Amino acid sequence: MSWEKSIFVGCTHADLLCPKAKSVLGQFMDEWKPKHRVHLGDVWDFRALRNGASPEERAEGISYDINCGLEFREWYKPQLLTMGNHDYRLWRQAEQHSQGVLADLCRMKANDLEDDIRKLKIQWVPWGVENYLTLPMGGPKLIHGYRSTMYPAKAHHENWGDCILAHVHKPDKYEARNIDGGKAFSVGTMADIKKMTYANNYPAKLGWRNSFLYGMHNTKTGAWQAWPVTKDKNTDNWMSPMGVITP
Repeated sequence: MSWEKSIFVGCTHADLLCPKAKSVLGQFMDEWKPKHRVHLGDVWDFRALRNGASPEERAEGISYDINCGLEFREWYKPQLLTMGNHDYRLWRQAEQHSQGVLADLCRMKANDLEDDIRKLKIQWVPWGVENYLTLPMGGPKLIHGYRSTMYPAKAHHENWGDCILAHVHKPDKYEARNIDGGKAFSVGTMADIKKMTYANNYPAKLGWRNSFLYGMHNTKTGAWQAWPVTKDKNTDNWMSPMGVITP
């Protein structure tokens, strides 16, 4: 068979995951039956470990966050995973924190997660601009994402070429205007946007949407295409090129 189906999600943020978004995704996958499942990063939120975390955030700890991320991963069963900047907080604290006890704890947790990923044979890369994955047949670079701009798909295409990314929480598409073509997609978030209060003072949050991406890739020619499934901002309807999806 020349064409294979895929699904892409990102920014699930562990305990901030939106149950309705998960329900819609599950319903869609039951019908779409993707062969390839990709997670584009920020499996975990790790807000307790962020720079400038509030006392309330630090008091939360990370155990519940970790367990929620593992629960979603077990349910979604990704074959490919690009770690995100929120995920990296755990590894950063393991490498850089000045308090040895906290650094040791974070290293233990990071090692546990890496062992778990290896046991499940998930292909993964750490967060970093030079790190990316591709599907077995090739196609676009799969990255977490880095540049939060008004037009994130175009901005990332300038650096990574054909790519699919998350990070910015804003669904977007870019078609290159050159003889060889080319395109890029950014995927929205699967988290409950209302709970992401750290961004309440950032106008960019107005463009955030719950969404995921589905696609098809030709195993012989390398041709590929993808389409978004996005929640309408003002209703509970989820929209795709195939029509309205309701859980």
